[in-house]
Amino acid sequence: ETIGPDGVERLCEDMKVDPSDVKLLVLAWAMGATRMGYFTRDEWMSGVPRFGNATTPPDLLEEVHNLYQALLRDVERFRELYGFTHRFCREERRKTIDVASAVVMLELLLKPMWPAHIASLSSFMNDHKQLAQRGVLMDEWMMILQFVRQVKPDVSNYQDDGAWPLLLDEYVEWKREKDGAAV
Repeated sequence: ETIGPDGVERLCEDMKVDPSDVKLLVLAWAMGATRMGYFTRDEWMSGVPRFGNATTPPDLLEEVHNLYQALLRDVERFRELYGFTHRFCREERRKTIDVASAVVMLELLLKPMWPAHIASLSSFMNDHKQLAQRGVLMDEWMMILQFVRQVKPDVSNYQDDGAWPLLLDEYVEWKREKDGAAV
């Protein structure tokens, strides 16, 4: 048995949360969901007890909100959620996520903390033709999180000889040209 998209939509209505809210992603992560828009019976039955005394959808939303707030303060656990997102968004037997999904997830997870970075990076990713064809690999995905944490939004402290993936090297080059700061 599986709760499918209709059931997830009904859950969102009962919780009074938009399906595109980050809290739904946090719920999926906490429950160990393996497929976007679905919860298996096992995922649901083993996941709900993790939320303590949540017996109603509003209680569950409150517990998920509390978990999300805790994740924002815990760098390592937030990193786990971020990595989960790549696996969760991938199509079966794929090693990449498509650019559209990557941009949506970056905006959902990282834009609240790094708005300038993510706005610019999203624009670059949407315009990058080769990236659109191949998608975003897991190692690139994880390095984006490290990048926004370490590099200033104007990329002035970016080390050209650093160990960043090509995607981020190309982004920095694009950003510098766009901002008129090409070296």
